Amino acid sequence: MKPIFSKVITLILCAAIAVVSFSGLPVMEADAAEPIVIVIDPGHGGENLGTDYLPIPEKTYTMTVALYMKEQLEKYQNVQVYMTHTDDIDMSLEQRAEFADKVNADFLFSLHFNMSVSHILYGSEIWVPSTGQLYSQGYSAGNEFLKQFEEMGLFNRGIKTRIGSKGTDYYGIIRQCAIRNIPSIIVEHCHVDHANDVPFIQTQEKLKEFGVRDAEAVARYFGLKSKDGKIDFSSYAPLAVPVPSSRVYNDSTAPLYLNARLINYDKTGKYATVELDAFDGESVLQYYSYSCDNGLTWSALQPWTKGSTSMTASINMGYGKKDSLIFKVYNLYDKDTTSNVIQLN
Repeated sequence: MKPIFSKVITLILCAAIAVVSFSGLPVMEADAAEPIVIVIDPGHGGENLGTDYLPIPEKTYTMTVALYMKEQLEKYQNVQVYMTHTDDIDMSLEQRAEFADKVNADFLFSLHFNMSVSHILYGSEIWVPSTGQLYSQGYSAGNEFLKQFEEMGLFNRGIKTRIGSKGTDYYGIIRQCAIRNIPSIIVEHCHVDHANDVPFIQTQEKLKEFGVRDAEAVARYFGLKSKDGKIDFSSYAPLAVPVPSSRVYNDSTAPLYLNARLINYDKTGKYATVELDAFDGESVLQYYSYSCDNGLTWSALQPWTKGSTSMTASINMGYGKKDSLIFKVYNLYDKDTTSNVIQLN
């Protein structure tokens, strides 16, 4: 199956790139005040494949989506759109930021697709700068992207910062843009290694939808109007995010606690209803999972009820006698805490 899948996806993506390819992208000086200058950065390229869990490497997906995004954004008034590269070339993160600086970018959007080491995570997430107005701008713009992805049916994994060992932003493109005072975010569209997300990258139409959705997120954030007059976001108000007084650090600790209480357990031993109470003082709760064999194996991650510290979980434990139930809860940064053990006999 894998060779066939590889050939099919290759044909789809080659067709996608052919449809939206642009001939010649001369670097022009952006107007100092107008129009709004957007730089789209297709993640990876050249020998840097990016995530290569699937037969098609990440760099192919990011370029395809970036081209569609550019095409869609250019349907709006008062905006100049650049790409850091349109060819499959090696390009350092510093070079990408330098390019954005040269064209006087108002914002750089770095497009990516995700994969987790354990292959259990799914959904979309945004990485933003950790300080000052760049944080506020990044968070507000990132919120628009995640709203678009949720409408598509993807799980929202949130907006995050990550601090490196030197106490500055971990991700190079964000760090290099911050040095130049350019707002930037990393857009992780979905996870290529999870069954929940793979359908969103398997067709040209789905990849085009990502590009169109990305463009709409930008158009909403900047209040753009389309050239044909059919779309007008000029009165749209993106999320207002206060400027933080200090660096916003990522949560490096697990949730403080998770308590599980059995509400109902049917006589067949197949179903159980459990009330879960959890708390994390630094970030939101995102997923939970459960084990029916004392932690030897765990279920797929299930969405935690957003914004709540408690929820009721209905568990299908399968056939056969079960002796116990145990749960894990995961926060915004995928740190987990294990519950007490519920004895079932």
